[in-house]
Amino acid sequence: MCSIEELGLENESEKSSNALLGKGWAPGWSNADKALTEFVESNLLAYSKDRLRVGGNSTSLLSPYLHFGEVSVRKVFNSVRLKQILWTKEGISVGKDSATIYLRAIGLREYSRYICFNFPFTHERSLLNNLRFFPWNADQAHFKAWRQGRTGYPLVDAGMRELWATGWVHNKIRVIVSSFFVKFLLLPWQWGMKYFWDTLLDADLESDIIGWQYISGSLPDGHELERLDNPEVQGFNYDPDGEYVRHWLPELARMPAEWIHHPWDAPPNVLKAAGVELGMNYPNPIIDVDVARDRLMQAIVIMREKEAAVNASDASGTIEVVFDNSENVGDSANIPKDDVVKGKGPCPSSSSYDQRVPSMQNVCTYKKRPKPEEDTKKLNDNRLSYKNERIKMSNVDGDLCSTAESSSMKKQMTVSRNSFSVPRTITMSHDRKSFDDEASSHVKLQKEEEIDTEINSCKNGKTQTP
Repeated sequence: MCSIEELGLENESEKSSNALLGKGWAPGWSNADKALTEFVESNLLAYSKDRLRVGGNSTSLLSPYLHFGEVSVRKVFNSVRLKQILWTKEGISVGKDSATIYLRAIGLREYSRYICFNFPFTHERSLLNNLRFFPWNADQAHFKAWRQGRTGYPLVDAGMRELWATGWVHNKIRVIVSSFFVKFLLLPWQWGMKYFWDTLLDADLESDIIGWQYISGSLPDGHELERLDNPEVQGFNYDPDGEYVRHWLPELARMPAEWIHHPWDAPPNVLKAAGVELGMNYPNPIIDVDVARDRLMQAIVIMREKEAAVNASDASGTIEVVFDNSENVGDSANIPKDDVVKGKGPCPSSSSYDQRVPSMQNVCTYKKRPKPEEDTKKLNDNRLSYKNERIKMSNVDGDLCSTAESSSMKKQMTVSRNSFSVPRTITMSHDRKSFDDEASSHVKLQKEEEIDTEINSCKNGKTQTP
């Protein structure tokens, strides 16, 4: 029954940077239901055509509501599925395709949870182990230019300005800015993941992790590491009229559409008429496309040479560690706390446990899981004691050493109190036959005690159910 002001959730110093957030988003279950209804009834039909437009309400805009639990994934899925069935019966192929594409996006959200549950170290390390040899360029000046929207590439800069102002950007823009971050600037992908975590209103840990691993070539089904997308070409593909760039980069508002995505190529008279002074009110490109491509290819060559050398020197021929070389970045692996826009930066995390913020500190190694047949053989050959089993369980829990552990995984690692356990009076032996003999003796003793109890009850004139 309190107002937001009475709750005191917002600091005075945050109000200016949060002003646009309040205009763009209305929290609460009722507002989430309104957003879902509006999307399903009005915008879902054209979703297959409009979803690639980076400006306007071309997507459902439900991700913040999903993240904060204001609307459930099941409800969204069922609402879209009902529309899909209806349009299929009515023969509306456009609507059917739109629903299919949207449900696939919902499925990818669950896929990210599947990956992170089975590989809980993915917020710190690459899923593919070859990236541990990649020569990342820990240039904090480049990182600052990227997050301030001052790279000289209009589509990238517009996306980063929108992210800071509204806490949200179109998925295509997320792909473009993160690809530029990794492929053009060769910055560690963990830096970008952490910045997204701090600034996105729908900052979903699993989706954030998989998105950055997908772009950096860390997933088997992700982008190839060699793939370098030109922001200029992407601009003409997804913002052909330049309206998105003009909205978020007012210094380029008067640039003609044919030059707006590569103003450095525009004739001097065009720049003068638009009021653009490259290097003054808008920066020159931070790096040339051809130079970036050459640097990326050289880095990949270095990575592969190091990987081949390690594989050749490895006696067993296999590497059981899955991680990249982010620890080599040193102290600079922590996101710099420089000013971002208007003298204000993202809220730094006070600790690695703040909302389970990803941490790159104290990174440990992870061994491969044993094969099932090896597990069975080991179980048959060795019967560990109850005490040793508990110690083993606690060690497994410690080895994961991840801030992103799911509670369900912890439950799997905890021995249930209701499960069968050997009584304390019996000491388990490593010998299978000794263990069986001791267990049989205990069962026999227990039955004798039950019989004596029943006989005594009968003598006392009492009956007892066996």
